[in-house]
Amino acid sequence: MNPRLAVLLSHVKGPILADVGCDHALLAAAAVKTGRARKVYACDIAEGPLNRARATISKEGVTDSVIPLLSDGLAALPEFCDQIVIAGMGGETIVEILTAGSGKLGPGTRLLLSPHTKAWLLRQWLEEHGWIICQEQFVQDRDRFYPVMDVRPGSTGSGLKPEERLFGVSPLQDETWSMYLDSERTRLHQLLERVPSPVKPGIRRQLELLEKAAGQ
Repeated sequence: MNPRLAVLLSHVKGPILADVGCDHALLAAAAVKTGRARKVYACDIAEGPLNRARATISKEGVTDSVIPLLSDGLAALPEFCDQIVIAGMGGETIVEILTAGSGKLGPGTRLLLSPHTKAWLLRQWLEEHGWIICQEQFVQDRDRFYPVMDVRPGSTGSGLKPEERLFGVSPLQDETWSMYLDSERTRLHQLLERVPSPVKPGIRRQLELLEKAAGQ
């Protein structure tokens, strides 16, 4: 299991879980075998990944507890789940899945989200649609950093600070968090040297917000 999946697993809270975009269903199988979930719907939009999921489910001996489900996002879920995991895709795609599947989200459903890109867009959408990010944990996988967001239902417009929207809400301030900020700081300084003058104030503003995030 790669570092990203290991961190996701550590935040799983069953008993009924849905893993949307499950690919090989490694997370689904591990959630059952470690007792973090009693039942998991391993969902994917395509038969190819779902066949790989079926192979993992059989190999790991969890056929009674992990149910492979051909589903476009949340559409085919047969019941409300205690937690829904959506990882391994862009923030805008996660927003589309949650928007289209809003009727599948129960009043107590928690979300466990890990966008590859545009995390700021997902944070903004969550704030605007009545979700609270309880904590984020950053994980390094190869040379990239990914946020893992533990999200619960809450009130609309909870008032994210600009630095939270860009760099994370209530982050677990561990070594990986510091490494992520260092990486972003380096990226923004390099970008500042390359962009035309009219764009530079926006980059400087992001650097200011980064330092605010680092000091929280």
